Amino acid sequence: MARTRDQAPSQRATVKQTAARADYEAATLYKIIDEALVGTVSIAVDGQPFALPMMIARIDEHIYLHGSRTSRIIKHLTAGHEVCIAFTLIDGIVVARSGMNCSANYRSAVVHGRGEAVDGAEKAELLHQITYALIPGSKDDYREHLPEELKATSLIRITLNEAACKVRIGGPKDDKDDVHLPYWAGVIPLTHVYGEPIPATDLPAGIETPEYALKFPLRD
Repeated sequence: MARTRDQAPSQRATVKQTAARADYEAATLYKIIDEALVGTVSIAVDGQPFALPMMIARIDEHIYLHGSRTSRIIKHLTAGHEVCIAFTLIDGIVVARSGMNCSANYRSAVVHGRGEAVDGAEKAELLHQITYALIPGSKDDYREHLPEELKATSLIRITLNEAACKVRIGGPKDDKDDVHLPYWAGVIPLTHVYGEPIPATDLPAGIETPEYALKFPLRD
């Protein structure tokens, strides 16, 4: 892990609280985003804060957000304004011998950047790529976009060049005087499990469930 402050990309993307958990490696950032699927997108408009959870896809060193062109957040980002996006994965509940020392094992990332609108043929192709990124293995399993869909949808690109990750692993960190107390301590792991695919109620007969759905997330 790249944990020293001189490896942080900027002052605002520097982990200060519990800095030993910082990680500025691109590989760590990419893995967190790819697993999280959903990020909390935060903006400020006329001094008023707004935050919205959104599904976000990463393609190489960029992340992409898409939504209705009438959305407040989408319009704000289309204009090139600043944005902050947070991703979090909880890997376990850490139980200590005191409530103050209970914690969680987690992987988190905070991305700073500016929105960049994507248009034209690139937009149409990237909207397909975003679906493939969110649903790995599903390439070419969709019809083409309709003109009215493309017109109603805005696509925003944000470069991943200003971000910081924070990771906690391991067991509880109890006070030395608490170790011999008669209370259980340890980690309750948390895993994400995808269930069996449920076909649409109007699915025509003869269409079998594809492998990417049966084995989701099936990485290409």
